[in-house]
Amino acid sequence: MEYKTLGRSGIQVSVIGIGTNQFGNPVDAPGVQTMLEAAAESGINAIDTADGYGGTLSEDYIGRAITAMGNRHEWVVMTKFGNYQLGKAPNNQGTSRGYLRKSIVGSLQRLQTDYIDLYQVHRWDPRTPVEETMSALNDVVSEGLVRYVGCSNWAGWQIAEANEVARRYGWAQFVSSQPAYSLMNRTIEPEHIPACLHYGVGLIPYSPLAGGFLTGKHKRGQGATAGTRLERNARASETTLTEANFDKLEAWEKVAADAGVTMTQLAVGWLTNNPVTATVICGATSPEQIRENAAIGDVKLSADTMTAASAIK
Repeated sequence: MEYKTLGRSGIQVSVIGIGTNQFGNPVDAPGVQTMLEAAAESGINAIDTADGYGGTLSEDYIGRAITAMGNRHEWVVMTKFGNYQLGKAPNNQGTSRGYLRKSIVGSLQRLQTDYIDLYQVHRWDPRTPVEETMSALNDVVSEGLVRYVGCSNWAGWQIAEANEVARRYGWAQFVSSQPAYSLMNRTIEPEHIPACLHYGVGLIPYSPLAGGFLTGKHKRGQGATAGTRLERNARASETTLTEANFDKLEAWEKVAADAGVTMTQLAVGWLTNNPVTATVICGATSPEQIRENAAIGDVKLSADTMTAASAIK
């Protein structure tokens, strides 16, 4: 397993991270335990969750598993807040100072830890001044509750605004950004990635397989394969399973074959071999999938393969 520095931080993260939005539903607590054990054995140390995943059960099950394993110091625990309304009151959402404080307390309790390695703002909140959010984040860093802060699903200009505010007042700046990014979805390249490079923000891509399309399991003219995410999401299936996308997939499959790797290895490896990428969030529901994902962390793609894959748009 390869490890990279997470942006301008002192943290080393495995290039393959665990995505946990299915922890709690459908993966139960014993399942999470076996998956984290497999991850640790495979060299994965980065695990990403959020306060609302699994209706808060994702954090809860992760906390139970890591406590049972007794190796909290070996993990880089990353969680998020600000995307879910946890409770009926109107202020039980967003990125305000009060809600941030409530969120961090809940996450620490569920994760059974006294600190979070990376605390991420899940969504941009247009109702809360960015100065308030960054000030509140700096407070929890100063108190030792959080080691570093980052964002998820923010635009490049929003990252720039937040980090300029933090720089002006000497507050903690974002060291990471977590956007959707894959061979299929490259909308972040014109603005977002340049902002990350300028501010030393490490990229944590999620949805590296474009909802499973880049595994190659879906076939032209046959609809979504049974039991897959695209089968469960009719709208995503309609927009993804197009003739144009299958043309691109076939071209990528040829690149993969020429490089001697699988389509999944090409798709994820295209991200892990990108210098701006710190860790790639790969979802899983079994120990076997964890081990398969971890093995991609050792895949090295040549410059020619990277160029050939990138040229297909």
